[in-house]
Amino acid sequence: MKTHLDLTLSVIIVSFNTSKLTLQSIEAVLAELLSEDSLRDQSEIIVVDNHSIDGSVGALKKIVNSYSSKINFQLILNSENRGFASANNLAIKQARGHFIFLLNSDTILQQGCLSKMIRTLIKYPVNNLTSALSSHKGQLDRLGILAATLLNPDGSIQHQGGRLPNLLTVTSQMLFLDDLPFIGKLFPSSQETGRAARSLITTDDGQVRQKGWVGGTAIMIRREVINEVGLLDENIFMYGEDMEYCLRCHHKHWDIAIDPNAKVIHLGSASSSSHQALLGEIKTYLYIWAKHMPHWQRRFLKLILWMGINLRLLIFGWFKQDLTKVKTYQEALTLLD
Repeated sequence: MKTHLDLTLSVIIVSFNTSKLTLQSIEAVLAELLSEDSLRDQSEIIVVDNHSIDGSVGALKKIVNSYSSKINFQLILNSENRGFASANNLAIKQARGHFIFLLNSDTILQQGCLSKMIRTLIKYPVNNLTSALSSHKGQLDRLGILAATLLNPDGSIQHQGGRLPNLLTVTSQMLFLDDLPFIGKLFPSSQETGRAARSLITTDDGQVRQKGWVGGTAIMIRREVINEVGLLDENIFMYGEDMEYCLRCHHKHWDIAIDPNAKVIHLGSASSSSHQALLGEIKTYLYIWAKHMPHWQRRFLKLILWMGINLRLLIFGWFKQDLTKVKTYQEALTLLD
């Protein structure tokens, strides 16, 4: 991808019917960029609206007009909802920054987040000579994707990411093996939300934490990664494009990590429904196995997903009596046909 790079940072936000949240997110970004002399003239904000019908377009045009004289500000208006991956790709193609920061519209940057992440990426320069060596496994010698630490509105840590997907990590997640007392830490999981992950977070020492994959909620990507790995996979309309992209980066020996000192409040599923998120998770696994994994593994993946979905049907239908979740997982079962 040929892009004229004359800026340090490009902040990209995709908006879809989240007018108030998107404006709140933009204002937090502006607050940092305009207060940092080193970033004010070396950054740009690109907002992509996916054909919102809630008044977002008018509000976005107003804020762009208000701040375009103070900072590089661009608004891209789609004539249809093109999905998360496609909308981000449109902006990435036009971005002029060496660092690309993808930010969900339902987030609030904490002061200093962007500058801290840039400093971390600079602290870990790319070393192409050692990145492919097994003796350097676990070292951040090719840090390409850095995620901010996500916080819930109450300030608690919001878990994200996990190990790269394989039959073992998916089994651990789908059957809640990583949530077992005492032994849960022995089971690597593709979604680190169990007891083992919570234990790691509470004992965090402030060091950058390497991960298999991270959520795309608030991530900074080096331009070199995009040049080598490519753009987000537009076959994934929403949910899972982050896991698939990190998997591709891993294949190219790029490291992925979370910066504990750079924080972003994530308001959760305000820009999407949990129903779609749960279905998206199952669709992502099926797609990743179809695209990246050996053909013989697919029948085992479907068996693992089938067991995990039925376990959740039992939990939400019998113990918790959550009919909404029951209907969602009943729909998820049809994806395995």
